[in-house]
Amino acid sequence: MNTILISHLFVEEGKRLRRIAVQDIRYLKAAGDYTVIYLDKGEFVSSSGIGSIERKLDPSRFMRVHRSFIVNLEHIDACHRDIGRLYLIMKNGQQIGVGKRYMHQIKSLIL
Repeated sequence: MNTILISHLFVEEGKRLRRIAVQDIRYLKAAGDYTVIYLDKGEFVSSSGIGSIERKLDPSRFMRVHRSFIVNLEHIDACHRDIGRLYLIMKNGQQIGVGKRYMHQIKSLIL
């Protein structure tokens, strides 16, 4: 199956669809059958599941770090360990825990 990587998405905003640049996405969070898309300037709820959105994103820019989170690598500021867990600190200060299943992907980024 070929994956088509896109530079923009359309998200619902009331009765309209708003075009957002994929590069402006900080991270995505699964919320049941929905996905919350966090940008620097606000957030949007998509009726698409996080897995279907993940397939549209460039894997060199976006990484699944938890079954409920996908992060834009450009928006990670730091990471830290606390009681055996690893947390990513986003540029806006948000902390996102890395799931054990996804730890190897983050370790691949550490020099």
